Amino acid sequence: MIEHARRQAERLVWGFYALSEREGERIHYEVKTLRDLLPEEVTDEALAHLVCYDFVRRVGSHVLQRYELYRICLQDHRLLEAARALPRPLGLRALLLYVLTHELVHVVRFAQKLQRIDLPPDERAAEEAAVERTTWKVLARVRAHPMEQLRDFLSSRAGSVVGADACLAYPSVPPLRDRTISEARLPVSAHACDLLSEAFDPRSASGER
Repeated sequence: MIEHARRQAERLVWGFYALSEREGERIHYEVKTLRDLLPEEVTDEALAHLVCYDFVRRVGSHVLQRYELYRICLQDHRLLEAARALPRPLGLRALLLYVLTHELVHVVRFAQKLQRIDLPPDERAAEEAAVERTTWKVLARVRAHPMEQLRDFLSSRAGSVVGADACLAYPSVPPLRDRTISEARLPVSAHACDLLSEAFDPRSASGER
């Protein structure tokens, strides 16, 4: 279900921003569920959040490749709780599509340098509001789920964890600094990297839901 929502969200967001195939390939991201998250990537205050890492592929001391890797950290426990509260015919599928679309809007904005990845706390609410508006513009094209009903429901729950996004409940995370993660073996997919952690400080995250 997550992979289906991810593919659909990527098509919608890449299409909305009119990204070429080459531009899309330059954006490296992955989606992780709760069982694969590091302790510092888990939060009870959002449905999901985005962390940016400096990804390094190397053989010995020789660096073969280096890029920003965006990790979408799904908070399963919060998503399932939110899905149970949704009125019919809404459900987890619609919620996942919304969450992943929102996070991918963040990813594109950061990757395309439309927004800084290291936003200070006092600027995050404005960024979240801008991303939220864009997310619903993107989802206006969806006909498989009653997305307007989902938007109205989430808006009515503003201020609670079930709400849409970090502009409603921003996760409490420690100060974020540089973190480098290196590949344990070659080669792997950008969407499902098997990563070996070398340090323990995520660099930046401004995309919590």
